[in-house]
Amino acid sequence: MTGYNVLAEVYEWLISDAKLPPAEFAASFDDVLHLLPSNAHVLDCSCGTGQLAVGLAGRGIQVVATDASEAMVRRTAELSEEFGASVRAVRANWEELPDHFQDNTFDMVFCVGNSLHHATGATGRGAALESMSRLLRPGGRLVLTSRT
Repeated sequence: MTGYNVLAEVYEWLISDAKLPPAEFAASFDDVLHLLPSNAHVLDCSCGTGQLAVGLAGRGIQVVATDASEAMVRRTAELSEEFGASVRAVRANWEELPDHFQDNTFDMVFCVGNSLHHATGATGRGAALESMSRLLRPGGRLVLTSRT
């Protein structure tokens, strides 16, 4: 994801037509967020600049944000600090998720935007989905969106 290391500083400008403030972005998922138990643990996989992660943390949800790009993880940490939100930001791609987290760790895993399109072919997408789904607790939810 070296391309996103270069883009991290201007990424929000590039997507400005679709960018929502963190709280509004999180609110766009209210239809699934009500399914979370109290004291929920959520993973924002391929978090980009952290808009969703910070919005969720602003609601008091325990959030971990991961991205394959070190620069995006850094930007997520900066945004978290800017909004006074508690987000644990980790540099990890899909294949590395099991190295960082035990199975059955999260109540909900988000992978939103164009993230899944970066997986290589059907095999890569399948592996990414497997890595994310194994982190879900029994009854947990995997939330996927695509802008493409």
